[in-house]
Amino acid sequence: MDVNRKQTLIEGCIGRVLELEDKLELVEATVSGKGGSSLLRVYIYKPSGVTIENCARVSRRLSRELEHEPGLDESFNIEVSSPGLDRRLQTRRDFERAVGEVLHLKVKDKQGMRSVRGRLTEVEEETLLLDPPPEKAGGSKRKVSGDPTRVHISSILEGSIEVSMQ
Repeated sequence: MDVNRKQTLIEGCIGRVLELEDKLELVEATVSGKGGSSLLRVYIYKPSGVTIENCARVSRRLSRELEHEPGLDESFNIEVSSPGLDRRLQTRRDFERAVGEVLHLKVKDKQGMRSVRGRLTEVEEETLLLDPPPEKAGGSKRKVSGDPTRVHISSILEGSIEVSMQ
């Protein structure tokens, strides 16, 4: 079977399953392996957080959906999870979910390769707006300095959310 057709069928099954869930959305789905059984990894997102129950329910429903999908003649081992706090931000939708978070970005633009850190305040069609982040220095009052930075999404090589243990 054509890889693109297989991916389309799988994503259709995932879409039907997630329609039954409250506010769950697909972040990424990957298939690896060949032959009798492939591994299907599904990463889901929910604004209030993904629970173990969410993952188990999606896995069970997806298993049934894939078994009954005409055109898919293989079995799948399914892993469903949250993408995690340290996930890479890759798509415009990933950045939309991260509004309000402090981001670390590696950017290549006219100024060369550079790192950018800031609190994501706005996602536009082609750009992100980052406010200066709180300083990392320890202390109860965190200072914010500098001007907002606008970054073209197409110039981002890597992006991630800063994990804070406050």
